[in-house]
This record gives sequence, C-alpha cells and structure tokens, in this order.
Amino acid sequence: MMNEKVAAPAIAPKFGPLQGVRVLSCGSVIAGPYAAQLLGEMGAEVIHVERPGVGDMMKAEGRTNGVYPAWAARARNRLSVTLNMKMDNPESKEAFLGLIKQCDIWIENLVWLDKLGITDEMVLEANPKIIIVHVSGFGRPQFGGIPEVCDRPSFDVIGQAYSGFMSIQGEEGKMYPITKPTLNDYHAALFAAMGALAAYIRMKETGKGEVIDMAQFEADAAILGHFIVSYTLSGKLPVRSGNAFTNAPYDLYEVAGGRYVAVGTLGKPLYNRALTALGFSPEEYPFEECGVDPAAMNSPKGKELDAKIRDWMRAHTAEEVEEVCSKGHVPAAAVNTLADVVENEHFRSRNDIITWTDADSGKEITGVNVVPKFQNNPGEVWRGAPSTGMDTDAVLSKLLGYDDAKIAELHEHKIV
Repeated sequence: MMNEKVAAPAIAPKFGPLQGVRVLSCGSVIAGPYAAQLLGEMGAEVIHVERPGVGDMMKAEGRTNGVYPAWAARARNRLSVTLNMKMDNPESKEAFLGLIKQCDIWIENLVWLDKLGITDEMVLEANPKIIIVHVSGFGRPQFGGIPEVCDRPSFDVIGQAYSGFMSIQGEEGKMYPITKPTLNDYHAALFAAMGALAAYIRMKETGKGEVIDMAQFEADAAILGHFIVSYTLSGKLPVRSGNAFTNAPYDLYEVAGGRYVAVGTLGKPLYNRALTALGFSPEEYPFEECGVDPAAMNSPKGKELDAKIRDWMRAHTAEEVEEVCSKGHVPAAAVNTLADVVENEHFRSRNDIITWTDADSGKEITGVNVVPKFQNNPGEVWRGAPSTGMDTDAVLSKLLGYDDAKIAELHEHKIV
C-alpha cells in the first residue's frame, strides 16, 4: 500500500485555481456531492465513492434518451469509485483510510455515519491535515443540538420547512410553495464548499486539519437574515406577499404575446428613472405617494400608477420593454424559459451553454458551463458524469499502490 502522498492531480488533468487539491466525496444525491463538484470544476481532483451494486440515488429518476439528466448535470468532473464503507471489514477500512491519507478535503453526507464505524478521530489520526466536512439535515450532536433531532433523516423540502425559509414564501392563505430546484440542497452545498476552502487555507498556514458541520436547515436559516432580525425587533411575522415587494415598480408584468418581464426598482432615483423611461411623470406620481412602501403602493394614486404601468406593459413586447428599460438604465429582464436560455445570445456569447460527453452513457449533452469565471485559471468540464465505479481500479492502483492481484481480490470479496 502507498505510504507517500501522491501529488494531485494523478488522474484528472491540471487546470483551474484548485489544481493540486484532492477531494474525497462520500454520499449521495446533492448537498454533499455538489459541494465536491464545485471544487472539482475549479480544478480539484474529486474522488466520489458509491456503494457497490447500488450507485447514487440521483439515477433513480431514470434515463431520458439514454441519459440520467440529474446525474449528467451534477456528477461531472468526478472519478467514481465503489467501496464498501463498513469499517468492521479490515479491507474496507484499509482502502478508506488509504484514500483519506491521499486527500486534502473529505466531504460526506452519509446517513448515520457512526453506524459505519467511521469517526473524526479515526480520520484525523490517519491524516492530521485533512479537512472534514459533514453535511446533514440537522447537524451533528458534537456541535450542539438535541441528539434525537440531529439523528432525523432529511431531504431538501425538510430543510426548507424546518429552517423557516418556506414560511416567507408564497401568498397569505395559500399553501407554502416548495422552492425549486431543491434550493436548500444547493444552499447547503455552497456553504459547505466555502467552509471547506476557508479551512483548507487555514490548514496551509497551521498544518492542522479541521472538522466542519454543515446542517442543511442552517443554510436556509442563514439566508433569512433580515427577516429574523425584523421579527425579533418587532415581534411580528412577515406577511406572505407573493411576488409583491416593498416598493414599486418591482414585480413581474405581463407583456404582449403572453410573456412576462421582471422590472425592479429600489429607492427614489431609480423609481424616477423607471417612470421617466416608461413615459410617466415622477412629479405627477411622486415616490413618497406611490412607491416608497406598501402603504403608498396601495394608495389610490399608487394603484392608479400600477394600473397604468401594467397597461403600458401589455401594449409592448418583452423585447421592447427590455430595450426601453435598458436605455433608461432600469433593471429589467424577460422571464426566459429553458428553451430561451439555451439559445440566448448573451448566454452563448459568454460561453455559458456548452456541450460535453456524458461518460456514463457516451452521449453528447448540453448544459451550463462552470461558474464563476476566472481570467487566469479558469475552471472547466474535463469529463462528464462517470458510470458507477468506472475509476475504481485506476484510483486503487495509482493512489493506493494496489497491484492487480490485490484489486482482483477486493472485487472478489465485493469490497469494491
């Protein structure tokens, strides 16, 4: 077995600001694995571990034209390894801790980690410099909380509900909406990736690893920000107002052809610019009387202005509204469908829509490029989503130093 750490990348190509970083990803679906994918798109070498014979739950939705859409979009730039993660098996334990020694960051969202026999102490003993990122629905009791709650299973919708995030969405008297696409999962992934990088930077200075606890519900609670501050100051829950904002014009407006355009203003100068651009007089409809807050917006004059703006919108196409607002430096955008997005000239000219080969199906697919953009060390999509375990032998050989006989034995014992 390999004792020396193999420099990264050993299998993936060199690119991006995170080249030289190796990430071990253990888990399924979105929150944990997507955090690792974000790092992989920035150049980190990501090894994703799946259960032998099971694979990732993201494939459960089935194939579309031969491709698993969610897997194809959310598993690119991964090396896929299958491994039995139960530490009561010596071969499993040796392989897992061998991977830990070869990695800088370990991101996991395994269910009931302790039942596998894996502890932070075990991992840090194997690699004292590693950054451990735990992603779960309710957090780990080592970081506080009620143990029984920490032990609850969770999915995105649970995090949206428990965090309070769902409670401010939609309109009063109507069912709370579930915000798509599984927004709590992606919020948690972004926080997890940020935490991993912050800890890695610190580790480079101190030589000491770190343990991070990312609870899904806390990601959405953090985003609530001023809503919670406002409640604790006033004791009043916010009124669910749907798309309505606290000033006008700030809404979705129906335009000619049945499309919709979003227009947003904030503050008096922008309000005045918007009215002038649309052909209305700020003197006739002063900000203080018509747009400063919900009371002004719902005054007789505010309602009159709103009706006139909506009539004006319905008389113009989406393109015309965008052009008028652009010339007046007023924020506005048509609501694009996915069909609009993939053909949009601005998206295309920024190289935001790209094609790559899905390694699992072998088919060419189209999707969104890496975000954000880097001038000197850009991220890239170097490979599509892998088939389950397609890199197992290569990782065991190049990183752990296993020979063909050892690898064959692990396959025979169904360890990999």
